[in-house]
Amino acid sequence: MEAILRFIFVVVIIYYGFRLVFRYVAPWLLGRFMKKQQDKFSQMNGSGNTGYDQAKEGEVHVKKNKSQKTDNSDDDFGEYVDFEDVDDK
Repeated sequence: MEAILRFIFVVVIIYYGFRLVFRYVAPWLLGRFMKKQQDKFSQMNGSGNTGYDQAKEGEVHVKKNKSQKTDNSDDDFGEYVDFEDVDDK
């Protein structure tokens, strides 16, 4: 009889222990994990939301890569071919 009561006591203690962990500790750990993921994502995408907050509504900013040409020459584009309509009658 004593073994059964001890087993029931241990099961109840474990049950309430899990309830406390899942009620208080798990949400805290999940929130901490989400905050770290948000920080990591914002670091991968630059400095976060600072560029969006400083721009006025309606302003457009174009960022160019350093590897893009600054002059508008079409030397590397290819050869221009004139198009002529041909009737197939």
